[in-house]
Amino acid sequence: MERRVKTPAVFAAGGLALLLAAAVRLGAQSYVPFREEVGTIRQQTRFRLGPLRIVPLIRLSDVGYDTNVYFAEERRQAVSDLTATISPELRGYWLGGGSLVLTIMENPEYVAYARESDLRSFTNSVSAGLRWLALRRFSLSAEYHDLSHVRRYQSEFEHRIQDTARGARASLFFETPRGTALGVTAAVDDFRFEDVTSGTPDPTYHLALDRRETSLAAEAYYRVFSRSYFFARAEWSRYAFVHEISAWRDAAAVEASGGFRFPLSGRARGTIRVGFKSFRPDDPLRQGFAGLVAGTGINVRLGRIGIDLGLDRDIAFSYLESAYYYVDTRARAGLSLYLFRSLRLDVRGDYGTMAYPGPVEVWDNGAPVLVEDRRDTQWDVSAGPVFRIFRTAGFGLTYNLYRRTSNAPGFNIRRDFVGAFVTYEF
Repeated sequence: MERRVKTPAVFAAGGLALLLAAAVRLGAQSYVPFREEVGTIRQQTRFRLGPLRIVPLIRLSDVGYDTNVYFAEERRQAVSDLTATISPELRGYWLGGGSLVLTIMENPEYVAYARESDLRSFTNSVSAGLRWLALRRFSLSAEYHDLSHVRRYQSEFEHRIQDTARGARASLFFETPRGTALGVTAAVDDFRFEDVTSGTPDPTYHLALDRRETSLAAEAYYRVFSRSYFFARAEWSRYAFVHEISAWRDAAAVEASGGFRFPLSGRARGTIRVGFKSFRPDDPLRQGFAGLVAGTGINVRLGRIGIDLGLDRDIAFSYLESAYYYVDTRARAGLSLYLFRSLRLDVRGDYGTMAYPGPVEVWDNGAPVLVEDRRDTQWDVSAGPVFRIFRTAGFGLTYNLYRRTSNAPGFNIRRDFVGAFVTYEF
């Protein structure tokens, strides 16, 4: 009897972890009322260790054959290998008297390669936080995190890098009984970039991109329907680069955005966010940015059909000195056909562009080349079946085709991947 109880508990807990993790990924529009968060924790956590509620989760991704593990340019010989990413996560919650929540998280991650041993890596992410409801109206929260991963940190990177974000976040919100909220959030993060093979600062990226980001935001959420919200946000950000050689990159930005957030669970999930951003470099000789930004992702289930749509647009710092930054726009569309109760077919396409303002100097065959109006285009198409293991847990097979083309020489990339993954969102 005990064994039958534990099995569904694992997946229910995993579902909660994904739910809360999704809220974190929403970033600017992630606020959840205190009572709603406490209710979710109480309903969906199954494991108890004294007063501590435990949420375990195991992620298994990118298990398969990669035809271009170094993301080599088309004119160079690509290296293929078998790879896998194993990422167990453990979250703990302590609820104190209905007005206090303490949270801890640990997430080790191992990236394995069969032959390319220099690419094997182990990282560990930790965080701790608290949330306190004072006078039944004021929600005060604070969090410290030290998050480390090995990946392509942003679209421009030609290979995997170890990135670390170490910082803290604090907020104060006024909440009404129906869930409407108004508050402020302050955050600071130190970003560092290391070479995977040596564990030392990466010579390409760290001098250009190591930085501290400080932000202050005012947010408002108005509850509609049962668990949906209209929201608005205004944010000021400051970017201060660590190394003197990159001090000219220091800048500040102001962003105003708003939108609609669907429930975190149900037939329609996700967020629609659009806004305007003004980015001003400290160096008056550097070109700034003023334009549309977006962070939209929607997943809708209509009977046997699931639809996933997304649009992200923002600026990102370039490691190229002549480029400074680029406008990164990414759109995605996915379709899931639920053929049977335990089988679905997924098809997804991601399309992205990287637009660089002004001329960019790149090196090709040892010589500098000046490229006017550089534009890079990226395609990532995937398809495969997903088999339901239990409740919302599934095991998937996938084929990914990745292509990157550029009007700058030396940046065309072809990569194919055939593999498997585990999902908790069947």
